[in-house]
Amino acid sequence: MITFKIYFLKNFEETHTEYFQRMLNILKEKGYLCTNIEEIIITDDYIKEIERYSVNLFQQPKLTADRDVSGIAKTINFDKKKKVFFDARHVNSNSFLGTQVFYEQLLYAYTDELISILNPTDITFYSDTPLVEIVKIFFAGWSKKIISRYLRINIEFDFIKVHSEVKIHVNAFKRNIRKTHYKYQEDVDLVSFWIHSLEYLDAFVNRCIDVKSDNGNFERLQEFEEIIPPLLLEIEKQALNLINREDVYLLDIESFVLKVLEKCYINVQDKKRIKIGIIENPKKIFKGNLIDTEPRIVAFIDILGFSAIVNEYETDRRSNLLNELHEALETAVKTSIENIVDTKAKSDLKEFLEYRMFSDCLCISLPYIEFDNDFHIQFQSLALVVHSYQTMMMHKGFFVRGGISIGSYFSDKNMIFSEGLVKAHKIEQEIVNPIIGIDKLTLERLGKNYKENSKGLFYEEMFLYNEKDPSKIFLNPFDILDNVGRSINYIQSSLDGLVNTNDDSDPISKLTNSLLKMTTTFVNPIFNYAKSQITPNNINLAKEELLGIIDVQIQKHQYLLSDNRTTEENIFQINKVISKYVFLKSLTEWSIDKTKLNDFHFYSFIQNK
Repeated sequence: MITFKIYFLKNFEETHTEYFQRMLNILKEKGYLCTNIEEIIITDDYIKEIERYSVNLFQQPKLTADRDVSGIAKTINFDKKKKVFFDARHVNSNSFLGTQVFYEQLLYAYTDELISILNPTDITFYSDTPLVEIVKIFFAGWSKKIISRYLRINIEFDFIKVHSEVKIHVNAFKRNIRKTHYKYQEDVDLVSFWIHSLEYLDAFVNRCIDVKSDNGNFERLQEFEEIIPPLLLEIEKQALNLINREDVYLLDIESFVLKVLEKCYINVQDKKRIKIGIIENPKKIFKGNLIDTEPRIVAFIDILGFSAIVNEYETDRRSNLLNELHEALETAVKTSIENIVDTKAKSDLKEFLEYRMFSDCLCISLPYIEFDNDFHIQFQSLALVVHSYQTMMMHKGFFVRGGISIGSYFSDKNMIFSEGLVKAHKIEQEIVNPIIGIDKLTLERLGKNYKENSKGLFYEEMFLYNEKDPSKIFLNPFDILDNVGRSINYIQSSLDGLVNTNDDSDPISKLTNSLLKMTTTFVNPIFNYAKSQITPNNINLAKEELLGIIDVQIQKHQYLLSDNRTTEENIFQINKVISKYVFLKSLTEWSIDKTKLNDFHFYSFIQNK
């Protein structure tokens, strides 16, 4: 019955034949050896050997290198006969784990045969299989595992705890379920969703049985702490009834299965014909209680000249810059939520928006699902927050630069782990002027079914590019002003009571003060006209006030360049500031009258298909 397929380990068969034969004889004496086992293959080329034996099978066995024994031993059916494969590199006389794996694999094969006789049932379920039949199939597998663990008590060997922590399996189950929800939203395949969800549930319960059998830690079942322990007790109770030839009742097990599904946002509305409903938005599933990434739109924003801002705050007791920075972000978020009309978009922004400022950097993100126009809705909401923050900062005298991308994202109070953030940061590093760049991947995603998905979302003038560098697409910083009907409340509330200072003794550390002076002049026209009539002409008047301030600052800093006391380092810094003023001036002039200048153009998704 035992066959050695050893290719690399010298003298392995000679030194281990007695070891394997002794264990096999113990199982025979106990009556625990499956009659359907045709061959036990001990090999040091484990995966390749299984592939050689299985080459003619219709369905190839799934081979995984998990953290448990499935990567060491595997039982495969060949025309109603079983072949058991063991990895000789792990299963040998020098390993306690090897002994345990050998016994447990053969005990499970025996129990499989025994339970199949006592409780014959199908081994496969389909999308239309009634729930009661699915529970029977699950119970057959669960009871086999429980009975095989009971039988191993009658065999003396050094037992090793393999499954010590249930939390690992809880988190894996939750990750798989959430990914299944997101996948369903993308392909709307309810059959695959149902089948995969049940498969993950079956695997989860099996893992919980393993942990319980190994006396592992059951303290972190999280959402399932009121469900799994009584479920396992009921499975064990009915498994013992089965082995003792007593009546088996599965109604309570079915009830617990339904409760697990409900925690996974799956409501079984008809148990016979299998009609299910998705209880909630997948963005909400296990929210705040799962360490895993999710797809998000991510903005990374950098405050330019931050060292001067910090220096000014620390050296000027009158400075209110820290409050200004804090209020800019909080006000931008608050007013963005208030100014969203669509109920769903408002609710999503309020519940799922994450933002965090660290040093001179800001990360803002929103999750999205691949369903209908959700991506376009979430991007528009994120862009509104970014627009508000960018405008707010400009009014307060701060320039910002940033990038927006999409990708995986996870954060908690201690860390951010995000592919999307890395890509957004890369875009920010490629940007020179105070703009918020959009990466190619995000633009391509926005261009997908653009006409129908962007309807009513004000995308027409949201994106710009500079004729000198058409490859860099960025958010139109004046979009929020040009759509002032949606945002006048933001402008009025967020710019009230700005701090102004006249101390310009240090041209570098006080650069931010120069733009603080423009704030009142810039917003006065808005305040005055908002009470009567908001027109494009009135908005342009506000922009022209901004141009006047920018011109003053350009002249001021050009004068500083001619000062003999200005150091080379200061000259470099001043030129950088001037270039940003020049860019802002050009952009503002174009925004006022697009017929006179051709420096900037609106990006069209339809033209750039």
